[in-house]
Amino acid sequence: MPELVAAQIAAGEVIERPAAVLKELLENAFDAGAQRITVEIERAGRERIAVHDDGAGIPAADVPLAFHRHATSKLTSVDDLSALVSYGFRGEALPAIAAAAGSLRLTTRTADAAAACEIEFELGRSGGPQPAARAPGTSVEVIDLFAGQPARRAFLAGARAERAALLRAAGDAVLANPDRSLRVVLDGRTPLEHTPSDALQPLEANDEIHDGAHLDAPLRLAAAAVFNPDAARRAFGLEAHSARGEIALDGLAGAPQDARRTRDRLRLFVNGRPVNDRRLAFAVQEAYRDWLGSGEFPLAVVRLRVPPDAVDVNVHPAKAEVKLRDPDAAFSLLQRTIRAALAEGRSAAPLRLGRSTRHADLEYAADQPQQALPGGLGRTRAVAEAAVDHTALETDHEPFTSEPSSPEQRRPQPALPPLRTIGQLHRTFIIAEGPAGLVLVDQHGAHERIVYERLLQAANATSAAAQPLLTPILLTLDADEAVHWNTTAEQLRSLGFDAEPFGDRVLRLRAIPAACSAADAERLIRGVLAELSSDRGDPERFDRAAAATACHGSVRRGQALDQATMASLLRDLERCRNPHACPHGRPTLIEISSDDVLRKFGRK
Repeated sequence: MPELVAAQIAAGEVIERPAAVLKELLENAFDAGAQRITVEIERAGRERIAVHDDGAGIPAADVPLAFHRHATSKLTSVDDLSALVSYGFRGEALPAIAAAAGSLRLTTRTADAAAACEIEFELGRSGGPQPAARAPGTSVEVIDLFAGQPARRAFLAGARAERAALLRAAGDAVLANPDRSLRVVLDGRTPLEHTPSDALQPLEANDEIHDGAHLDAPLRLAAAAVFNPDAARRAFGLEAHSARGEIALDGLAGAPQDARRTRDRLRLFVNGRPVNDRRLAFAVQEAYRDWLGSGEFPLAVVRLRVPPDAVDVNVHPAKAEVKLRDPDAAFSLLQRTIRAALAEGRSAAPLRLGRSTRHADLEYAADQPQQALPGGLGRTRAVAEAAVDHTALETDHEPFTSEPSSPEQRRPQPALPPLRTIGQLHRTFIIAEGPAGLVLVDQHGAHERIVYERLLQAANATSAAAQPLLTPILLTLDADEAVHWNTTAEQLRSLGFDAEPFGDRVLRLRAIPAACSAADAERLIRGVLAELSSDRGDPERFDRAAAATACHGSVRRGQALDQATMASLLRDLERCRNPHACPHGRPTLIEISSDDVLRKFGRK
């Protein structure tokens, strides 16, 4: 096979689109120690991509070698593969780009060289290096990408999609290396420019900056350049490490109000490499489950650092995926850290206007008698006609958030204002009055949130409160449930279930969580067992089991509630850590402002 054909075939594994060219050239610049990088792109990268840096440069004698396949200065022995600290260790980028482009020109100079060295390739063939003029550093200019491969060029995406991919690659480079300057000029415009020495302007007076947000931190500045400054200011700073110190984490978790319907603002990095890891992405999404609805995805920048020998970066041709030695530890650390950051800033979560519900979709039970809420929530309490004393509420039901960082730290204020009960709509929604207008509360979702938080609070206590059954229930387990019973049993006890094996595949249930005392016991434990038996490798399945328990143990749609019961439910919801969403991410309440009502009646 001719060398040029072999090179073009190999290039297909590395260079599949213009964004791959930009990624490889930026990684080489960072490996060269560049502090300032300028990128120039024309016609979505098809016509021209140029990267100029002020890095160490390439010695003139090594310039021809840089375009040989598998030639690299970043490895000296096979042992270096287990201690990788550089990006382009394979030595494939430059020869692959030269084979794929119509022409490529590299100009480079080291600090101690009297002149620069330039080499140019035309359709993969070079005429040899020549002297040139340039300041120390390297410039690589790629012209007419895929000129010799018309079939590959024909299958490129449209200009808009390719520009988006190029900006994604540049944005990942900025977020992974926020201490370096990067400027991107795209068809004469500058859509991305990051300089670490810049400073963010303060937010408006009515916008909130969360505690610990260092506005001059390079990563926050990089996020402001890649996303938008307001979202970067509102984001929660992340910093944590595993118990043994092998995994360290830092980054930013966006405020819930900055979520979108796409995943394009979730960026994951392992040892500085942007990666597409569905497991880590799922950990982030799970951390936001209490704050975001279905189909909403957060802004998050997460940077994991692990020992070089604890990660395999050589499992994907384009190095877009990595394999961690201990993925469960990374998953748990990531999920816990983001959830803790969100819980600390929970009071900033706004009421969200949900989608309207059609009358035909409601399960209206006209003849169903009024009932008290399960779990003791139906106790008689006077309807609140005036402001609620939140100090008394907090003393009565302490939130289960983590311990304060210092004794002087003040107790968080309730995340909901006091709500006055008015009535019930279609036996599904509680109608209430709030300081800003009308509030509709989903009775099932609200009760789910209350029970869910009580279950987690009980799980953190010495022993979970349980409600004994008058007669034990015998249930036949599925084969999978029986095999994994030892793992499941401890988590059931933590939730408040009292169950034990009664034969090979029979379970005897003697008590259920007190918070779900009025629920159908068999249906309740079946739902929880289904959660605990699925996704065996997921460290957070216990949390989902608590959510399932809360769902099956809560008041249902179509259940009539009396005035005192509704008022009691609202008071309990006000004391929740996150009253705005059920454990599955759906909103528990929506607000219709008084101004909107006045406008509907033509009075404003």
